[in-house]
Amino acid sequence: MRRTLAVIAGVVALLSLVPAAYAQAPVPKVTIVGLFDQITSTGNNFYDGNYTHTSDREWYARSRFRPDFTFEVGRTKAVLGLEIDLVYGQTGPCGAGPGKTVVSGAAGTANAPCPGEKSGATASGGLNTDVTGVIEIKWMYTEFDLTGKDALLPFIPVGTVARAGFQPFATIANYKIAYANGDFAGLDMYTTWAPNLKTHLAFVQVEEEVSGVNRLARNSIFRRGEDWAFIFSPEITPFKGLDIKPLFSYFSATGPTSSQARRAINNEQGAVNPTEENRFTVGFDGRFRSGPFSLDPTIYYQFGDRTQRTPTGTIDALMSSWLVDIIGGFQLGPLLLEARGIWSTGNNAKDDLRQKVNYFEPLDLDTSYYAGWAAILALGVDYFNGGGGANQGMDTNIGYDRYGRRQLGLRATYSLTPELAFYAVVSPTWTDKKVDTDTNVVIGAVGGGGTGARNAPAAATHGGDSRYIGTEVDLGTTWRFAPNTVFDLQGAYLFAGGALDTTEVLAGVANHRDSKDAWTVAARVRLSF
Repeated sequence: MRRTLAVIAGVVALLSLVPAAYAQAPVPKVTIVGLFDQITSTGNNFYDGNYTHTSDREWYARSRFRPDFTFEVGRTKAVLGLEIDLVYGQTGPCGAGPGKTVVSGAAGTANAPCPGEKSGATASGGLNTDVTGVIEIKWMYTEFDLTGKDALLPFIPVGTVARAGFQPFATIANYKIAYANGDFAGLDMYTTWAPNLKTHLAFVQVEEEVSGVNRLARNSIFRRGEDWAFIFSPEITPFKGLDIKPLFSYFSATGPTSSQARRAINNEQGAVNPTEENRFTVGFDGRFRSGPFSLDPTIYYQFGDRTQRTPTGTIDALMSSWLVDIIGGFQLGPLLLEARGIWSTGNNAKDDLRQKVNYFEPLDLDTSYYAGWAAILALGVDYFNGGGGANQGMDTNIGYDRYGRRQLGLRATYSLTPELAFYAVVSPTWTDKKVDTDTNVVIGAVGGGGTGARNAPAAATHGGDSRYIGTEVDLGTTWRFAPNTVFDLQGAYLFAGGALDTTEVLAGVANHRDSKDAWTVAARVRLSF
């Protein structure tokens, strides 16, 4: 009997230890953060990129819902980011359904985006607003300890956090948006070597050629090649207030690739269709803070080569370009004064782009370059308008067409209270090389804005004519009128310059057209949670 009682007592004691062991395991946790935006904006003469015709105008409203779901167990987590963008009122034949996606037979072709949808919107909603199939997946990644204690590779002593899947670039390559922004599919490894030394090592899968597709003919529209990028970027903090972020990046493309990574530019001597490309980008991004003073310099140099195969042989192009982008600021009590200077190299109008590329090509800026400093030359309160096709890719590819960019931005922000601020921005802008205004602007599809390219310079033209894009003036206010709720109001006016002039050929006669000014006003209510 004593033996039996001893056995029972032992079993009870053992079982009592099991819950204690499990109680030490991390408790799964799910959190949701995100935002709701309600936006309305109106404007004139900058939507299609042709500033010599003033018939492009609109006043519309839309909603955005952007939730991020985070699933955590201890230090391991997974994130699912979703996005929905809907325009008030039906704007095209695909209302109450997908608008961004390719629709069979739309726009008079076998496969084309739904005509009439607002550029950037998922779809539009009319009466009864029963909108279907419009959820976009922005992020879907897992973040886990790769090396260090309790990691996948615990025998490596330094700590590395890996992130695999659909994820944001964030600060992988830069602090300021200048080379890689937006989202990508791939792998990032963030290693902490010391408190003042960390590194990012990322692999970006731009396009993937899966089995089966690679057996198709080389000129098949379904065969796009294997495109990828590699990013190595340390983060160095020599002392408090100074952060330096060197960059080394390699981009490899075979055949067609994303327009974010390689812009479409028309060429006088023949189409630019590289079959192989090797592009290297080196330089650094930095930020310095000392009391009321701030400085954010960025300097990148890009080089490489492109090979274009033609029926008669190959054409090789050398790539060489610079980007310099410097922001300085000074805080005087409630007044913040900032200045920004930009220079990116460009090509002359008569250059053969199959042989020489001197304009800078970022990997992915997701239409966000110069955002917050303009609303026509870049994205502002209404982040569907401005930049992009309206300015030949100045928010996506930095320079204007092939011609590069020179810009001076002056911004003043006055915080009347912690909740209410007013700001003003002035941005005179030029190209690096003179624009051939004997060309016209290629107009994009209905609802899609411009294509981001001018016509190819003609053999009869004398080359470049003007560098002056124009001067944009912005006025705005930000009012945090309730917890987690912000009202933004912004107005912008562009005094258009001679570089935006065009030449149209009507009935065989060339007609020069002067550019006209453009303007926009936008309001937004944002709830963050």
